[in-house]
Amino acid sequence: MRSTHPWAGRLSGCALKKPNQNACVDAPALGDQASHAAAAAAPSFAEVFQAQAAYVLGLLARLGVAAADVDDMAQEVFIVIHQKLPEFEGRSSLKTWVCGICLRKASDYRRRAHRRRERLVGESTDRADAAQQPEATALRREHVRLLQEALAALPEAQMQVFVLYELEELPMADVARAVGCPRFTAYTRLRAARRAIREQLERAQAPGRSG
Repeated sequence: MRSTHPWAGRLSGCALKKPNQNACVDAPALGDQASHAAAAAAPSFAEVFQAQAAYVLGLLARLGVAAADVDDMAQEVFIVIHQKLPEFEGRSSLKTWVCGICLRKASDYRRRAHRRRERLVGESTDRADAAQQPEATALRREHVRLLQEALAALPEAQMQVFVLYELEELPMADVARAVGCPRFTAYTRLRAARRAIREQLERAQAPGRSG
């Protein structure tokens, strides 16, 4: 993806140096050979940026980062990725690893301040739809607004699991790894989140509710 965000040029130019594969060693052990092979196969920062930039932007928005702040938060995420990429050992997928960084940054963001709520979908798409089907678009916007309010009301641990599993459609094993809990705990959080969201949406859509 060719990003046009103002921070894209600075970050995409930050190529990480790989370990020197030509270092003189007399008799490398098998462990050293495996380590060197893993380092050689590791993606560069530029490759990670190109592959993950759109995903990071979307995930941060779904995790409650306001649209006005998503670019800044994405820059913070990629700064961490740039710093930590040499330590990535491939124990999880790269996407799951990036997801974990996004979770921590979004959590920090939510703790720092309660910002105004933003839509989960892009405004440009909404404007295009509105020109063609204004009533349907208005209804969809209302559904999105209600869902975002329901997500914002969840405990953070439940919200993270719900977003990753239901909206990002990650396998539960990857969700559990990203949030740092056993899979059973992740399923428990998901059930609680589903129940809370369903109840809140039912209350919001109940007849006679004042808008």
